[in-house]
Amino acid sequence: MVYHTINECYMKKISNFIPNKILKKKEIIDELDEILVKAADDHMKNKIHVINYNENSITVECDSSSVGSIVKFEREKYLEIFKNYGLYNIQDLKIKIK
Repeated sequence: MVYHTINECYMKKISNFIPNKILKKKEIIDELDEILVKAADDHMKNKIHVINYNENSITVECDSSSVGSIVKFEREKYLEIFKNYGLYNIQDLKIKIK
């Protein structure tokens, strides 16, 4: 285990305290992001990213409002793509502008 010192006091490295639940959520977000990028149009692949999810929805961050408008307009297309990957409980796609 790695220890750091601050004012001669030993402290455990904070990464040792990150719960597995958080690490697992990050892995799932990365998988959802990969699905989204594969399905996105070529000109939007680097401009949209999955940033969060829960039981019913996925939150997507877009680099600009124009990309956000396109994603919002094509919301059903993206929901269908996630359902094709077995995510049947996803009912909503939330869009956030960066």
